[in-house]
Amino acid sequence: MRIGRMLLLSTLTLASCGPLHEEEAALAERADALLVDADADGIDDGLEDQLAAKFAPEVRLAPLSIDWTRPANVDWYLARVHMRFDHSGCPDCQVLALATPTQSNLSTQSHATKGTFCGHTSTVYYSNASRKEFFLQPPDDAVHNGAPSTEWKVYVHSKKSALVAGGYDIQYWFFYPYNDSYASVNHESDWEHITVTTDSAGNFYSAWYAAHSGGARYSASQLRWNGTHPIVYSADGSHASYPTVGTYPTSVPGFSDHTYDGGPVWQTWNNWVNVGERGAPRNGQNFIKYGGRWGEIGETDATSGVQGPSFQGSWNTY
Repeated sequence: MRIGRMLLLSTLTLASCGPLHEEEAALAERADALLVDADADGIDDGLEDQLAAKFAPEVRLAPLSIDWTRPANVDWYLARVHMRFDHSGCPDCQVLALATPTQSNLSTQSHATKGTFCGHTSTVYYSNASRKEFFLQPPDDAVHNGAPSTEWKVYVHSKKSALVAGGYDIQYWFFYPYNDSYASVNHESDWEHITVTTDSAGNFYSAWYAAHSGGARYSASQLRWNGTHPIVYSADGSHASYPTVGTYPTSVPGFSDHTYDGGPVWQTWNNWVNVGERGAPRNGQNFIKYGGRWGEIGETDATSGVQGPSFQGSWNTY
């Protein structure tokens, strides 16, 4: 039985002053009717938010002298970019002018492809599908630095855990306007995350710290904590997540990630929002319905802006 439902059943039982076994069916029906699940993910929204606040991480960033790329938030970024459409072998086209993309219009755009002599065809793509031809582009490098710390926001997505029976996965997504990684393998915009997994009673079970195309799972004893909040070290430039200060090997031979103390400490529980599901966003977070890229398209996929959280494989896995 879910935590929220258990608590509500207990309250209703006390209010009725009768034994639960005599009224269990009626109370259960009444409890389910009072629970709220606006994003239709099978989890009570109040429980999602309770767990999100409890385990929101403390993110420790590298000092400014080592890493100049800082977090931001979606609305801050949208106010500083325009949306364009990439035509392979032809000039790209503007879809939304500078500073006009919003959470409301981001996923409602359409654009035709180009054919012979770079003329538009009758084939139309839509920005609410997984179409990497749509991309968001800042007009200059100033946006790459990120936002003031008062603007940093973490985006929460909750789901039922496939790892623990009856448990929950609470994902925390961090947005950076720029990934300053290895050598020339850099790209505009970066979505990174960790996932806290709980048992059916909402107790911490383990946490997945994403790093590049993979990551690692850690038990409570392998992590550092600030109360109930796991500490995450964000790697210099790449923003991959690690549990301690140190040097971490990557899948790229000769290149490692580095984490540090002494930089900004981002306590994400002070500014977070639950985004809900792609088909039913919560709290006005309609950006999760946008299937294009965040950032300009480079020479390769590794040097191009990434897609948003709900269009990444880890949205439904880690």
